[in-house]
Amino acid sequence: MAEQIREADRYTIEHEPISSINLMERAASAFVELFIATYSTTNSIHIFCGYGNNGGDGLAIARLLLQKNYSVAVYLLADSKSYSADLLINLERLKEINEHCIQYVATAAGLIELSAHDITVDALFGSGLNRSLTGLAADLVSFLNKQKNIKVAVDIPSGLFADIVSDGLIFCAHHTITFQQPKLSFLFPENFYVVGRWETAAIGLHKDLIASITADHFITERADVQAMLPDRGKFDHKGTFGHAFIHAGNHGKMGAAVLCSAACMRTGAGLTTVHVPETTESTLNIAIPEVMTLSYSEKPRKGFNWTGFSAAGFGPGIGTDKIAANIFLSLIKNVNVPTVFDADALNIISTQKKGLNLLPKNCIITPHLKEFERLAGQTNNWYERHQRQLQISKQHSIYIVLKGAYSCITTPEGWSYFNPTGNPGMAKGGSGDVLTGIITGLLAQRCNPLQACLLGVYLHGLAGDIAVNKTSVQSLSASDIIANIGNAYNSLSAE
Repeated sequence: MAEQIREADRYTIEHEPISSINLMERAASAFVELFIATYSTTNSIHIFCGYGNNGGDGLAIARLLLQKNYSVAVYLLADSKSYSADLLINLERLKEINEHCIQYVATAAGLIELSAHDITVDALFGSGLNRSLTGLAADLVSFLNKQKNIKVAVDIPSGLFADIVSDGLIFCAHHTITFQQPKLSFLFPENFYVVGRWETAAIGLHKDLIASITADHFITERADVQAMLPDRGKFDHKGTFGHAFIHAGNHGKMGAAVLCSAACMRTGAGLTTVHVPETTESTLNIAIPEVMTLSYSEKPRKGFNWTGFSAAGFGPGIGTDKIAANIFLSLIKNVNVPTVFDADALNIISTQKKGLNLLPKNCIITPHLKEFERLAGQTNNWYERHQRQLQISKQHSIYIVLKGAYSCITTPEGWSYFNPTGNPGMAKGGSGDVLTGIITGLLAQRCNPLQACLLGVYLHGLAGDIAVNKTSVQSLSASDIIANIGNAYNSLSAE
């Protein structure tokens, strides 16, 4: 990613054409536009600038903020022999506006403590950094991290690597304004404490190159999923939209079956049949009269007949005891429809010898972190976990939805898609059951597995976002998500 960013800068400079100093000006202007939308002129701004072009960005930002009547102090690392050409140009431009705001820093000792009303802007190092901070830079970041004020990073917090594991001191930003696109490291939970809230400032990198770059990592956008919405014609009927089979629920966990099947129905499956233990059918019939039930005894079925079904979802609330495991494993021996595996289905698979080999090719699994670890083993960090997820998707030809903030979808081709919708209120029991139902419902409507993953995860998060605006993150429930699937569809259908 870092190399692609450098290539995009170079290509834009050569083919727009635009000089590197003017591209830097464009980036600084885009940063300032977002910055002033959040922070007022009553705050004192302290900008710390490194030797290279990130420092040049910081100097240009300082000049633009001065012109907008902000109180600005600049701290420039004192090594003129290391300054980039564009930094020197912006240094002279800043001096023409206010030479006295610049302080050259050779040591962190003696820097004044910042007040809670001050704002620190980190423009020390950018996305090209590939080694840990040392010396003066490390001393400065250590000093700044101890201050009790608001901290904002330019493009990327200094010390954080864009697309590899970071192993040293990192500037701890509350807010990061990044250029053109988020960095991969922003999307991993372990980096939240240094990235904080992030937003993207478009700087007009050349569209031809952006379109031509071979990328493996994506963030799903609204327009992407709008194109995937299943059509519904005037003369269509319930058979047009498929028949979903859901194996869910057990004694004490029938709520999981209710949530999963209700979400499947709300997502648009023409018919939904829920496979449940004997004596529990009434739960479904009373709670959701729109879905059908098919009961089973403690003895596994031999050669389940999949005729008439167009998709299947397995796992929510089925339990992991020997009887539950035997019934589940017998069902999937001859499954021949697009399939989702979640929850206890994944826990059962993780106990089987070479369990991942039991999964049919092109199926979807939707683990949360602990379920993923049971399947894939322990990892040391989220970057390593992401690589393991990609490896398993490719090796077993399956789609993996690793749930969480920025839920990550990986594909058999080795692509990863990060989802932007959703909120902390969805961190509740039952939310995952709802997602399984949504994805199963989309598969029933003949969405392909990638479409079902991308649209399903986005729709799930969007329904949660709409729901949380009517309640709170504390009180949001899985049922609230289901109740707002229709509103999420309406939102995506709106122009």
